[in-house]
Amino acid sequence: MTLKKTTLLFEEDVYRKLQEKAKIDNVSIGGLVREAVATYYGIKTKEDKLEALEKLKSLSLPVDDPGKMEKEIIEGALNDMEY
Repeated sequence: MTLKKTTLLFEEDVYRKLQEKAKIDNVSIGGLVREAVATYYGIKTKEDKLEALEKLKSLSLPVDDPGKMEKEIIEGALNDMEY
């Protein structure tokens, strides 16, 4: 992957938070910004999307009628609120 250089200016508090997040995630601030831009603008390759789909398919998650699943989710949330 070829990278192009750009310069970004951040307010001090935003930069400090980026530094903290980068340290926690063990990545550079540039890496955080590249990932955020790609995510925000949906800039992913077709291969990335297919790989993500394969990972989801391999999870063998329970799937049912969308209306039924929505109803179960709402009922579960309401039951949790009662506690």
